[in-house]
Amino acid sequence: MNIQLNSASSTPLYIQLKLSIREKILTGELPEQFKLPSERQLAQRLQIHRNTVVKAYEALISEGLVASSQKPRGYFVLNPFNEQGTKNNEPTFFSSADKNFNYRFTNEQNSFEVLYRSSHTNEGISFGGVLINREVIPVKYLKELMQEIIDGENLEPFWFCDSQGTEALRQNIAEMLFSRNIYVKPRNIQVIGETYEAIHNIALMYLNPGDHVVIEEPALPAIVNIFLHVGAKPLFVPIKQDGIQIDVLEKLVRQYKPKLIYTMPNYQNPSTCTMDIDKRKRLLKCARSYNIPIIEDDSLHEFNYKDARIPSLFFMDNSNSVIYLDTAGLSFYPGARLGYLVAPDNVIKTYQRIVNKNQLFLNSTSQYLWAKFFEKGFYEKHAVFLKEYYQKKRDLMCRCLQEVPEITFTTPEGGLCVWGELERELNDTQFAALCEKMGLQIMPGSFFFSQGNVGKNYLRLSFSSASDEEIVEGVSLLKKAIAAFKFRNGPSA
Repeated sequence: MNIQLNSASSTPLYIQLKLSIREKILTGELPEQFKLPSERQLAQRLQIHRNTVVKAYEALISEGLVASSQKPRGYFVLNPFNEQGTKNNEPTFFSSADKNFNYRFTNEQNSFEVLYRSSHTNEGISFGGVLINREVIPVKYLKELMQEIIDGENLEPFWFCDSQGTEALRQNIAEMLFSRNIYVKPRNIQVIGETYEAIHNIALMYLNPGDHVVIEEPALPAIVNIFLHVGAKPLFVPIKQDGIQIDVLEKLVRQYKPKLIYTMPNYQNPSTCTMDIDKRKRLLKCARSYNIPIIEDDSLHEFNYKDARIPSLFFMDNSNSVIYLDTAGLSFYPGARLGYLVAPDNVIKTYQRIVNKNQLFLNSTSQYLWAKFFEKGFYEKHAVFLKEYYQKKRDLMCRCLQEVPEITFTTPEGGLCVWGELERELNDTQFAALCEKMGLQIMPGSFFFSQGNVGKNYLRLSFSSASDEEIVEGVSLLKKAIAAFKFRNGPSA
Protein backbone atom coordinates (compact mmCIF):
# COMPACT_ATOMS: atom_id res chain seq x y z
CA MET A 1 0.00 0.00 0.00
CA ASN A 2 1.87 3.04 -1.30
CA ILE A 3 1.03 6.21 0.64
CA GLN A 4 2.83 9.56 0.47
CA LEU A 5 2.37 12.15 3.23
CA ASN A 6 3.54 15.77 3.15
CA SER A 7 4.68 16.93 6.57
CA ALA A 8 5.02 20.51 5.26
CA SER A 9 1.34 20.70 4.30
CA SER A 10 -1.17 22.63 6.40
CA THR A 11 -3.50 19.60 6.18
CA PRO A 12 -3.07 17.43 9.29
CA LEU A 13 -1.26 14.18 8.67
CA TYR A 14 -4.16 12.01 9.87
CA ILE A 15 -6.48 13.67 7.32
CA GLN A 16 -3.92 13.14 4.54
CA LEU A 17 -3.70 9.50 5.55
CA LYS A 18 -7.47 9.11 5.73
CA LEU A 19 -7.99 10.69 2.30
CA SER A 20 -5.28 8.54 0.73
CA ILE A 21 -6.77 5.28 2.06
CA ARG A 22 -10.30 6.52 1.22
CA GLU A 23 -9.33 7.07 -2.39
CA LYS A 24 -7.82 3.61 -2.67
CA ILE A 25 -11.00 2.05 -1.26
CA LEU A 26 -13.36 3.98 -3.55
CA THR A 27 -11.30 3.20 -6.67
CA GLY A 28 -11.20 -0.49 -5.79
CA GLU A 29 -7.44 -0.58 -5.25
CA LEU A 30 -8.18 -1.83 -1.73
CA PRO A 31 -10.91 -4.48 -2.15
CA GLU A 32 -13.60 -5.43 0.34
CA GLN A 33 -12.29 -7.41 3.34
CA PHE A 34 -8.71 -6.31 2.65
CA LYS A 35 -6.86 -6.25 5.96
CA LEU A 36 -5.14 -2.92 6.54
CA PRO A 37 -1.74 -2.75 8.24
CA SER A 38 -1.85 -2.60 12.02
CA GLU A 39 -1.54 0.80 13.69
CA ARG A 40 2.03 0.08 14.70
CA GLN A 41 3.08 -1.31 11.32
CA LEU A 42 1.71 1.64 9.35
CA ALA A 43 3.13 4.17 11.80
CA GLN A 44 6.59 2.63 11.52
CA ARG A 45 6.40 2.46 7.73
CA LEU A 46 5.30 6.10 7.36
CA GLN A 47 7.46 7.29 10.26
CA ILE A 48 4.55 8.98 12.00
CA HIS A 49 3.04 8.69 15.47
CA ARG A 50 0.77 5.73 16.12
CA ASN A 51 -2.01 8.09 17.27
CA THR A 52 -2.02 9.62 13.78
CA VAL A 53 -2.88 6.22 12.31
CA VAL A 54 -5.52 5.64 15.00
CA LYS A 55 -7.26 8.93 14.18
CA ALA A 56 -7.20 8.18 10.43
CA TYR A 57 -8.66 4.71 10.94
CA GLU A 58 -11.34 6.08 13.30
CA ALA A 59 -12.34 8.63 10.66
CA LEU A 60 -12.63 5.89 8.03
CA ILE A 61 -14.72 3.80 10.43
CA SER A 62 -17.10 6.73 10.99
CA GLU A 63 -17.54 6.98 7.20
CA GLY A 64 -18.38 3.30 6.92
CA LEU A 65 -15.32 2.50 4.82
CA VAL A 66 -13.42 0.47 7.41
CA ALA A 67 -14.44 -1.85 10.25
CA SER A 68 -12.50 -2.76 13.36
CA SER A 69 -12.75 -6.44 14.28
CA GLN A 70 -11.69 -8.46 17.31
CA LYS A 71 -12.14 -11.90 15.67
CA PRO A 72 -10.12 -11.84 13.48
CA ARG A 73 -8.28 -8.94 15.02
CA GLY A 74 -7.52 -5.91 12.83
CA TYR A 75 -8.92 -3.25 10.50
CA PHE A 76 -10.74 -4.40 7.35
CA VAL A 77 -12.04 -2.61 4.27
CA LEU A 78 -15.85 -2.53 3.87
CA ASN A 79 -17.79 -2.45 0.64
CA PRO A 80 -18.56 1.30 0.36
CA PHE A 81 -21.88 0.59 -1.38
CA ASN A 82 -24.45 -2.13 -0.87
CA GLU A 83 -26.47 -3.78 -3.64
CA GLN A 84 -28.88 -0.80 -3.80
CA GLY A 85 -26.01 1.56 -4.44
CA THR A 86 -26.38 3.33 -1.10
CA LYS A 87 -23.72 3.75 1.50
CA ASN A 88 -23.19 0.72 3.69
CA ASN A 89 -22.57 1.59 7.34
CA GLU A 90 -23.05 -1.95 8.63
CA PRO A 91 -19.85 -3.91 9.21
CA THR A 92 -19.75 -7.26 7.47
CA PHE A 93 -18.67 -10.57 8.94
CA PHE A 94 -15.22 -11.72 7.90
CA SER A 95 -13.93 -15.17 7.13
CA SER A 96 -10.22 -15.51 7.76
CA ALA A 97 -7.79 -18.33 7.11
CA ASP A 98 -6.42 -17.99 10.61
CA LYS A 99 -9.82 -18.54 12.22
CA ASN A 100 -11.05 -21.60 10.34
CA PHE A 101 -8.59 -24.17 11.58
CA ASN A 102 -9.66 -27.76 11.87
CA TYR A 103 -6.68 -28.37 14.17
CA ARG A 104 -7.18 -27.46 17.82
CA PHE A 105 -4.76 -27.53 20.72
CA THR A 106 -5.58 -28.53 24.28
CA ASN A 107 -5.15 -25.87 26.95
CA GLU A 108 -2.26 -27.87 28.37
CA GLN A 109 -0.57 -27.95 24.96
CA ASN A 110 -1.00 -24.19 24.45
CA SER A 111 0.46 -23.38 27.85
CA PHE A 112 3.24 -25.94 27.53
CA GLU A 113 4.30 -24.59 24.12
CA VAL A 114 4.57 -21.02 25.42
CA LEU A 115 6.85 -22.06 28.28
CA TYR A 116 8.84 -24.51 26.18
CA ARG A 117 9.62 -21.97 23.46
CA SER A 118 10.60 -19.32 25.96
CA SER A 119 13.03 -21.81 27.54
CA HIS A 120 15.65 -20.96 24.92
CA THR A 121 14.73 -17.30 24.34
CA ASN A 122 14.33 -15.82 27.83
CA GLU A 123 17.29 -14.37 29.68
CA GLY A 124 16.36 -15.92 33.02
CA ILE A 125 17.25 -19.34 34.40
CA SER A 126 15.34 -22.13 32.70
CA PHE A 127 14.24 -25.33 34.40
CA GLY A 128 11.37 -25.46 31.91
CA GLY A 129 12.13 -27.09 28.58
CA VAL A 130 14.16 -30.28 28.12
CA LEU A 131 16.81 -28.83 25.81
CA ILE A 132 20.42 -29.91 25.61
CA ASN A 133 23.11 -27.60 26.91
CA ARG A 134 25.14 -25.90 24.20
CA GLU A 135 28.27 -27.19 25.95
CA VAL A 136 27.47 -30.79 25.00
CA ILE A 137 27.12 -30.25 21.26
CA PRO A 138 30.06 -32.21 19.78
CA VAL A 139 31.44 -29.20 17.90
CA LYS A 140 34.97 -30.60 17.60
CA TYR A 141 33.73 -33.78 15.93
CA LEU A 142 31.25 -31.92 13.75
CA LYS A 143 33.93 -29.54 12.49
CA GLU A 144 36.10 -32.47 11.48
CA LEU A 145 33.24 -34.18 9.65
CA MET A 146 32.09 -31.00 7.92
CA GLN A 147 35.62 -30.18 6.83
CA GLU A 148 35.78 -33.65 5.33
CA ILE A 149 32.67 -32.86 3.30
CA ILE A 150 34.05 -29.50 2.16
CA ASP A 151 37.44 -30.87 1.13
CA GLY A 152 36.11 -34.04 -0.49
CA GLU A 153 34.45 -34.65 -3.84
CA ASN A 154 31.72 -36.95 -2.54
CA LEU A 155 28.29 -35.66 -3.57
CA GLU A 156 26.40 -38.06 -1.30
CA PRO A 157 25.83 -35.44 1.45
CA PHE A 158 24.13 -33.17 -1.10
CA TRP A 159 22.25 -35.75 -3.18
CA PHE A 160 18.87 -37.43 -3.00
CA CYS A 161 18.48 -40.39 -0.72
CA ASP A 162 15.97 -43.17 -0.25
CA SER A 163 12.91 -42.14 1.76
CA GLN A 164 13.77 -44.92 4.23
CA GLY A 165 17.14 -43.26 4.90
CA THR A 166 20.62 -43.89 3.54
CA GLU A 167 21.91 -47.45 3.59
CA ALA A 168 25.10 -46.28 5.34
CA LEU A 169 23.24 -44.67 8.23
CA ARG A 170 20.82 -47.57 8.69
CA GLN A 171 23.75 -49.98 8.74
CA ASN A 172 25.49 -47.91 11.40
CA ILE A 173 22.32 -47.68 13.49
CA ALA A 174 21.88 -51.47 13.25
CA GLU A 175 25.44 -51.96 14.54
CA MET A 176 24.88 -49.47 17.36
CA LEU A 177 21.63 -51.21 18.37
CA PHE A 178 23.55 -54.46 18.74
CA SER A 179 24.99 -53.00 21.97
CA ARG A 180 21.40 -52.54 23.20
CA ASN A 181 20.64 -56.21 22.48
CA ILE A 182 18.43 -55.20 19.57
CA TYR A 183 19.38 -57.38 16.64
CA VAL A 184 17.90 -56.07 13.41
CA LYS A 185 18.86 -55.60 9.78
CA PRO A 186 19.06 -52.19 8.05
CA ARG A 187 15.81 -52.94 6.20
CA ASN A 188 14.00 -52.92 9.57
CA ILE A 189 15.14 -49.37 10.32
CA GLN A 190 13.34 -46.24 9.11
CA VAL A 191 15.10 -42.89 9.46
CA ILE A 192 12.73 -40.17 10.63
CA GLY A 193 12.80 -36.41 11.07
CA GLU A 194 11.76 -36.51 14.72
CA THR A 195 9.84 -38.71 17.11
CA TYR A 196 6.62 -36.64 17.14
CA GLU A 197 6.44 -36.94 13.38
CA ALA A 198 6.88 -40.71 13.63
CA ILE A 199 4.26 -41.07 16.37
CA HIS A 200 1.77 -39.17 14.22
CA ASN A 201 2.44 -41.40 11.21
CA ILE A 202 2.13 -44.54 13.33
CA ALA A 203 -1.15 -43.24 14.70
CA LEU A 204 -2.41 -42.85 11.13
CA MET A 205 -1.40 -46.46 10.44
CA TYR A 206 -3.34 -48.00 13.32
CA LEU A 207 -6.08 -45.66 14.50
CA ASN A 208 -9.46 -44.71 13.10
CA PRO A 209 -11.61 -41.95 14.60
CA GLY A 210 -13.15 -43.25 17.80
CA ASP A 211 -10.46 -45.87 18.48
CA HIS A 212 -8.86 -45.93 21.91
CA VAL A 213 -5.16 -45.48 22.63
CA VAL A 214 -3.37 -46.13 25.93
CA ILE A 215 -1.10 -43.34 27.23
CA GLU A 216 0.84 -43.15 30.48
CA GLU A 217 -0.04 -40.21 32.72
CA PRO A 218 1.50 -37.75 33.43
CA ALA A 219 2.06 -37.31 29.70
CA LEU A 220 3.62 -34.75 27.41
CA PRO A 221 0.79 -32.55 26.04
CA ALA A 222 2.14 -32.85 22.49
CA ILE A 223 1.80 -36.64 22.59
CA VAL A 224 -1.81 -36.39 23.74
CA ASN A 225 -2.55 -33.85 21.01
CA ILE A 226 -1.16 -36.12 18.30
CA PHE A 227 -3.63 -38.86 19.19
CA LEU A 228 -6.54 -36.49 19.66
CA HIS A 229 -6.05 -35.10 16.18
CA VAL A 230 -6.34 -38.43 14.47
CA GLY A 231 -9.67 -38.79 16.24
CA ALA A 232 -8.50 -41.27 18.89
CA LYS A 233 -9.78 -41.44 22.46
CA PRO A 234 -6.94 -41.51 25.02
CA LEU A 235 -7.07 -43.93 27.93
CA PHE A 236 -4.79 -42.48 30.60
CA VAL A 237 -3.05 -44.94 32.91
CA PRO A 238 -1.32 -43.59 36.04
CA ILE A 239 2.37 -44.19 36.67
CA LYS A 240 4.10 -45.22 39.88
CA GLN A 241 7.81 -45.25 40.62
CA ASP A 242 8.13 -48.72 39.08
CA GLY A 243 6.26 -47.75 35.95
CA ILE A 244 2.75 -47.93 34.57
CA GLN A 245 0.01 -49.25 36.86
CA ILE A 246 -0.35 -52.49 34.99
CA ASP A 247 -3.53 -53.61 36.81
CA VAL A 248 -5.31 -50.46 35.61
CA LEU A 249 -4.00 -50.96 32.09
CA GLU A 250 -5.20 -54.57 31.93
CA LYS A 251 -8.71 -53.56 33.05
CA LEU A 252 -8.87 -50.75 30.47
CA VAL A 253 -7.69 -53.09 27.72
CA ARG A 254 -10.37 -55.64 28.57
CA GLN A 255 -13.07 -52.98 28.63
CA TYR A 256 -12.15 -50.72 25.69
CA LYS A 257 -10.04 -52.93 23.37
CA PRO A 258 -7.56 -50.14 22.45
CA LYS A 259 -5.81 -50.26 19.09
CA LEU A 260 -2.45 -48.84 20.23
CA ILE A 261 -0.29 -48.39 23.35
CA TYR A 262 2.26 -45.58 23.74
CA THR A 263 4.86 -45.95 26.47
CA MET A 264 8.18 -44.49 27.56
CA PRO A 265 9.47 -47.28 29.84
CA ASN A 266 12.86 -45.68 30.56
CA TYR A 267 12.93 -42.38 32.53
CA GLN A 268 9.42 -41.47 31.48
CA ASN A 269 8.99 -37.78 30.75
CA PRO A 270 7.97 -36.03 32.97
CA SER A 271 7.74 -38.50 35.89
CA THR A 272 11.29 -39.94 35.33
CA CYS A 273 9.93 -43.37 36.38
CA THR A 274 11.33 -46.57 34.91
CA MET A 275 9.11 -49.61 34.28
CA ASP A 276 10.37 -52.69 36.10
CA ILE A 277 10.97 -56.02 34.39
CA ASP A 278 7.80 -57.72 35.67
CA LYS A 279 5.57 -54.93 34.41
CA ARG A 280 7.29 -55.06 31.03
CA LYS A 281 6.52 -58.76 30.81
CA ARG A 282 2.88 -58.21 31.75
CA LEU A 283 2.54 -55.32 29.30
CA LEU A 284 3.86 -57.46 26.45
CA LYS A 285 1.60 -60.36 27.43
CA CYS A 286 -1.45 -58.10 27.54
CA ALA A 287 -0.62 -56.52 24.18
CA ARG A 288 -0.04 -59.94 22.63
CA SER A 289 -3.31 -61.32 24.01
CA TYR A 290 -5.37 -58.48 22.53
CA ASN A 291 -3.23 -57.95 19.41
CA ILE A 292 -2.27 -54.37 20.30
CA PRO A 293 0.86 -52.73 18.82
CA ILE A 294 3.14 -50.88 21.25
CA ILE A 295 5.14 -47.72 20.56
CA GLU A 296 8.26 -47.85 22.76
CA ASP A 297 9.76 -44.35 22.98
CA ASP A 298 13.39 -44.68 24.11
CA SER A 299 14.52 -41.16 23.24
CA LEU A 300 16.27 -40.70 26.61
CA HIS A 301 18.28 -43.93 26.32
CA GLU A 302 21.69 -42.23 26.45
CA PHE A 303 20.89 -40.46 29.71
CA ASN A 304 21.18 -43.49 31.99
CA TYR A 305 22.99 -42.95 35.30
CA LYS A 306 23.07 -46.57 36.46
CA ASP A 307 25.41 -49.30 35.30
CA ALA A 308 22.60 -51.83 34.90
CA ARG A 309 19.82 -51.48 32.35
CA ILE A 310 16.47 -53.21 32.08
CA PRO A 311 15.99 -54.86 28.66
CA SER A 312 13.90 -52.92 26.17
CA LEU A 313 10.38 -54.03 25.30
CA PHE A 314 11.59 -54.54 21.74
CA PHE A 315 14.24 -56.99 22.92
CA MET A 316 11.77 -58.86 25.16
CA ASP A 317 9.02 -59.02 22.53
CA ASN A 318 8.59 -62.31 20.67
CA SER A 319 5.44 -61.46 18.73
CA ASN A 320 6.47 -58.46 16.58
CA SER A 321 4.26 -56.18 18.67
CA VAL A 322 6.73 -53.36 19.40
CA ILE A 323 7.80 -50.35 17.34
CA TYR A 324 10.98 -48.86 18.83
CA LEU A 325 11.71 -45.09 18.61
CA ASP A 326 14.84 -43.06 19.31
CA THR A 327 16.12 -39.60 18.36
CA ALA A 328 19.43 -37.88 17.61
CA GLY A 329 18.12 -34.52 18.82
CA LEU A 330 19.50 -34.93 22.33
CA SER A 331 22.49 -37.24 21.82
CA PHE A 332 23.89 -35.77 18.56
CA TYR A 333 22.76 -32.20 17.94
CA PRO A 334 19.19 -30.81 17.73
CA GLY A 335 19.63 -29.15 14.34
CA ALA A 336 20.20 -32.55 12.72
CA ARG A 337 16.45 -33.29 12.96
CA LEU A 338 17.04 -37.02 12.80
CA GLY A 339 15.81 -40.10 14.57
CA TYR A 340 14.82 -43.63 13.66
CA LEU A 341 12.27 -46.31 14.30
CA VAL A 342 12.76 -50.06 14.30
CA ALA A 343 9.92 -52.36 13.26
CA PRO A 344 9.04 -55.56 11.38
CA ASP A 345 9.22 -55.57 7.57
CA ASN A 346 5.53 -54.99 6.89
CA VAL A 347 5.38 -52.11 9.36
CA ILE A 348 8.33 -50.41 7.66
CA LYS A 349 6.75 -50.86 4.24
CA THR A 350 3.42 -49.41 5.37
CA TYR A 351 5.16 -46.54 7.16
CA GLN A 352 7.04 -45.67 3.98
CA ARG A 353 3.81 -45.49 2.01
CA ILE A 354 2.42 -42.99 4.50
CA VAL A 355 5.64 -40.94 4.54
CA ASN A 356 5.88 -40.85 0.75
CA LYS A 357 2.62 -38.95 0.56
CA ASN A 358 4.25 -35.98 2.29
CA GLN A 359 7.99 -36.24 1.67
CA LEU A 360 10.13 -37.86 -0.97
CA PHE A 361 13.53 -37.36 0.63
CA LEU A 362 15.16 -36.92 4.04
CA ASN A 363 18.03 -34.59 4.96
CA SER A 364 21.03 -36.17 3.23
CA THR A 365 23.67 -33.97 4.87
CA SER A 366 22.53 -34.72 8.43
CA GLN A 367 22.37 -38.43 7.67
CA TYR A 368 25.88 -38.39 6.21
CA LEU A 369 27.20 -36.61 9.32
CA TRP A 370 25.44 -38.99 11.69
CA ALA A 371 26.69 -42.06 9.79
CA LYS A 372 30.27 -40.77 9.90
CA PHE A 373 29.79 -39.93 13.59
CA PHE A 374 29.20 -43.65 14.18
CA GLU A 375 31.88 -44.89 11.77
CA LYS A 376 34.69 -42.84 13.31
CA GLY A 377 33.88 -43.95 16.85
CA PHE A 378 32.71 -40.52 17.94
CA TYR A 379 29.33 -41.85 19.08
CA GLU A 380 30.79 -44.10 21.80
CA LYS A 381 33.03 -41.31 23.14
CA HIS A 382 30.24 -38.76 23.11
CA ALA A 383 27.79 -41.14 24.83
CA VAL A 384 30.24 -41.59 27.72
CA PHE A 385 30.69 -37.82 27.94
CA LEU A 386 26.92 -37.19 27.98
CA LYS A 387 26.36 -39.66 30.78
CA GLU A 388 29.10 -38.17 32.96
CA TYR A 389 28.13 -34.58 32.19
CA TYR A 390 24.44 -34.94 32.96
CA GLN A 391 24.90 -37.24 35.92
CA LYS A 392 26.82 -34.39 37.57
CA LYS A 393 23.99 -31.99 36.68
CA ARG A 394 21.42 -34.35 38.16
CA ASP A 395 23.45 -34.83 41.34
CA LEU A 396 23.89 -31.08 41.77
CA MET A 397 20.20 -30.33 41.33
CA CYS A 398 19.18 -33.09 43.72
CA ARG A 399 21.65 -31.88 46.38
CA CYS A 400 20.25 -28.37 46.06
CA LEU A 401 16.63 -29.58 46.19
CA GLN A 402 17.37 -31.42 49.44
CA GLU A 403 17.63 -27.95 50.98
CA VAL A 404 14.01 -27.23 49.97
CA PRO A 405 11.89 -29.19 52.51
CA GLU A 406 8.63 -28.23 50.78
CA ILE A 407 9.55 -30.37 47.74
CA THR A 408 9.80 -34.16 47.81
CA PHE A 409 11.33 -36.09 44.94
CA THR A 410 13.03 -39.33 44.01
CA THR A 411 16.48 -39.06 42.47
CA PRO A 412 15.95 -40.11 38.84
CA GLU A 413 17.93 -43.04 37.50
CA GLY A 414 18.07 -41.34 34.13
CA GLY A 415 16.61 -38.58 32.00
CA LEU A 416 17.08 -34.83 32.09
CA CYS A 417 14.68 -33.59 34.75
CA VAL A 418 13.45 -34.02 38.31
CA TRP A 419 9.75 -34.57 39.06
CA GLY A 420 9.02 -32.76 42.30
CA GLU A 421 5.94 -32.77 44.52
CA LEU A 422 5.13 -29.79 46.71
CA GLU A 423 4.00 -30.48 50.27
CA ARG A 424 0.84 -28.43 49.89
CA GLU A 425 -1.59 -27.97 47.05
CA LEU A 426 -1.39 -24.71 45.19
CA ASN A 427 -2.22 -23.17 41.87
CA ASP A 428 0.89 -24.32 40.04
CA THR A 429 0.41 -21.96 37.09
CA GLN A 430 0.26 -18.98 39.45
CA PHE A 431 3.34 -20.30 41.23
CA ALA A 432 5.14 -20.69 37.88
CA ALA A 433 4.22 -17.11 36.99
CA LEU A 434 5.68 -15.92 40.30
CA CYS A 435 8.88 -17.87 39.62
CA GLU A 436 9.14 -16.33 36.17
CA LYS A 437 8.88 -12.83 37.64
CA MET A 438 11.77 -13.75 39.91
CA GLY A 439 13.84 -14.91 36.92
CA LEU A 440 13.22 -18.67 37.04
CA GLN A 441 11.23 -20.72 34.57
CA ILE A 442 9.64 -24.01 35.68
CA MET A 443 7.06 -26.33 34.12
CA PRO A 444 3.82 -26.71 36.12
CA GLY A 445 2.80 -30.31 36.75
CA SER A 446 -0.82 -29.75 35.74
CA PHE A 447 0.28 -29.36 32.10
CA PHE A 448 0.99 -33.09 32.03
CA PHE A 449 -2.45 -34.28 33.16
CA SER A 450 -5.65 -34.52 31.12
CA GLN A 451 -7.49 -33.11 34.13
CA GLY A 452 -4.97 -30.38 34.94
CA ASN A 453 -5.99 -29.93 38.58
CA VAL A 454 -4.84 -33.50 39.32
CA GLY A 455 -1.18 -32.51 39.01
CA LYS A 456 -1.33 -29.00 40.36
CA ASN A 457 1.13 -29.63 43.19
CA TYR A 458 3.80 -31.14 40.94
CA LEU A 459 6.68 -29.43 39.14
CA ARG A 460 8.97 -30.62 36.37
CA LEU A 461 12.44 -29.19 36.89
CA SER A 462 14.81 -29.73 33.98
CA PHE A 463 18.57 -29.56 34.48
CA SER A 464 19.29 -30.16 30.80
CA SER A 465 20.31 -26.68 29.67
CA ALA A 466 21.26 -24.87 32.89
CA SER A 467 24.85 -24.24 33.97
CA ASP A 468 26.00 -25.36 37.41
CA GLU A 469 25.76 -21.80 38.68
CA GLU A 470 22.24 -21.47 37.28
CA ILE A 471 21.15 -24.71 38.95
CA VAL A 472 22.34 -23.45 42.35
CA GLU A 473 20.82 -20.00 41.86
CA GLY A 474 17.64 -21.41 40.32
CA VAL A 475 16.90 -23.72 43.27
CA SER A 476 17.58 -20.80 45.61
CA LEU A 477 15.02 -18.73 43.69
CA LEU A 478 12.61 -21.66 43.85
CA LYS A 479 12.93 -21.73 47.63
CA LYS A 480 12.32 -17.99 47.86
CA ALA A 481 9.30 -18.28 45.54
CA ILE A 482 7.75 -20.98 47.75
CA ALA A 483 8.18 -18.76 50.81
CA ALA A 484 6.70 -15.76 48.98
CA PHE A 485 3.78 -17.83 47.69
CA LYS A 486 3.05 -19.20 51.17
CA PHE A 487 3.11 -15.70 52.63
CA ARG A 488 0.82 -14.34 49.90
CA ASN A 489 -1.72 -17.16 50.10
CA GLY A 490 -1.63 -17.92 53.83
CA PRO A 491 -1.68 -21.37 55.43
CA SER A 492 -3.46 -24.20 53.64
CA ALA A 493 -6.89 -25.21 54.84
